[in-house]
Amino acid sequence: MKSIVDYFSFEQQIKSISNSTQKRNQALTPNLNDKSGSRKRLMDMFAPTYANSLESRQKARETSDNACLEWDRERWNEEKASNMEKQQFEEVKLQKQMEFEEKQHMKKYEFEKEKWIRELELKEKQCQMDLTIAALLSSRPIGELERILALINKK
Repeated sequence: MKSIVDYFSFEQQIKSISNSTQKRNQALTPNLNDKSGSRKRLMDMFAPTYANSLESRQKARETSDNACLEWDRERWNEEKASNMEKQQFEEVKLQKQMEFEEKQHMKKYEFEKEKWIRELELKEKQCQMDLTIAALLSSRPIGELERILALINKK
């Protein structure tokens, strides 16, 4: 008889464990259509953990965002400094190029000026020589020949 009682007691223990396991599983598994409140119990059970987790995730996100903002700010400052250096370099380069071009222009202008002066001097000498030859060849005075030559040159 003792074995029957032991068996019955053992069977009751199995049912009790099975029921408690089943209840625990129901509590852990949310059923959206369940009206008994197991979902609410589950949320109540995990709410503090979820809230702490949410708060820690929010703090981590803020820390990460702040670090990203700081990194972006540093990078922007570096790029700004780099761009300013590039701009200064380009300005100096442009200024030197303009100075060089101005010097080249002045050299060209001086060369053209000297060339023009030499040509004028050469033409003047040629005119003087022509007038002298014309005066020698003709009996007219040099002043009259200069006047005629001036009239010819104006045309």
